Amino acid sequence: HPPWWASKAARLVYVLLAAVMTLLGFRYYHKHLEKENQQKIDLLLFEKEKEIYDAKMKFFTNIAHEIRTPLTLIKGPLERIMEKTSAMPDVTSSLKVLERNTNRLIHLTDQLLDYRKTEAGGFVLTFGKENISRLLEETFLVFKPLADQRGIHFSLHLPHKPLIAYADKEVLTKILSNLLSNAIKYAGKEARVSLSVEPKTKSFIIEVDNDGLLIPHDMKEKVFEPFVRLKGTEKQRGTGIGLALARSLTELHQGTLSIHTGDETFNRFVLHLPVLHSRAGKITANTTDETTIPSTLT
Repeated sequence: HPPWWASKAARLVYVLLAAVMTLLGFRYYHKHLEKENQQKIDLLLFEKEKEIYDAKMKFFTNIAHEIRTPLTLIKGPLERIMEKTSAMPDVTSSLKVLERNTNRLIHLTDQLLDYRKTEAGGFVLTFGKENISRLLEETFLVFKPLADQRGIHFSLHLPHKPLIAYADKEVLTKILSNLLSNAIKYAGKEARVSLSVEPKTKSFIIEVDNDGLLIPHDMKEKVFEPFVRLKGTEKQRGTGIGLALARSLTELHQGTLSIHTGDETFNRFVLHLPVLHSRAGKITANTTDETTIPSTLT
């Protein structure tokens, strides 16, 4: 009699094991092949979507260029006409409507062009020593009358001592303007802005809250995509590009812009920017003396 490992039953087991291993190998190869093919398909779809997106942005940019030129040409004569008709209230009120809508269209086209520049890498930042507290206060005061007109309690909280940091003033103003405009636009009864400092990380944080319709968890990143609007806010005026532009400019400024998820009553947009920028070459003064107890500007 042969040993048990050379018996017919053992040989049958060997054959079955070989068949099973071969079958598993073919199955693994088939799944691996499917996964590779799916990755290729996903890559092709991504590239196709990117091409479509780039084509849309190029189209919108070209249209914006074409629209902005006649708007600028309209704005100059309109201002001169308003100066000459200042004694005619009926005509002046109509001209103010024209001026307000002309300025709005110019602002929207500028936002679209700025966003396109950030996407194409053509946006140049110029850093200088800026008073962040004063810049935030000035931007706040620009939007305060609009908040009062809509019956929204709008408050600003600043540290006792001014914060000085290296920043691009124009870019930071655009970021803050979009965040404050968004807060007032979607607020229910209250919106608030606060500035705080993190001395250990040499950075400062600007938080913008509003008590409007809460942003769902699955939309906390999508709201930063261009032309995305939340359900229930379709009636609000806007292009849906403000937050996308704000995040792009923030990333150019080596900062982050995100939505805080811990509060169940407020939407909180958190702007985190470095006090010391690598291009600035030196540390700003008086940042470690900041207090965390804010003072309210009414």
